[in-house]
Amino acid sequence: MTAGDPLPMIAILSAASLFAGGALSYASTRTPARTDHYELWGGRLLLAGLVLIGSGLPLAR
Repeated sequence: MTAGDPLPMIAILSAASLFAGGALSYASTRTPARTDHYELWGGRLLLAGLVLIGSGLPLAR
């Protein structure tokens, strides 16, 4: 890895997005009043994390 390598930043952002999406998905089971809102944003964050992982794969060669 070099100093200008974007792979660590992509890995950190994807992990944070996956963890936040998972936390919101878990929170949606705890608060029935906000379930729809939490599930929507939890799903969006999970998808964003997966997209970031996919975009970082070609850089990992």
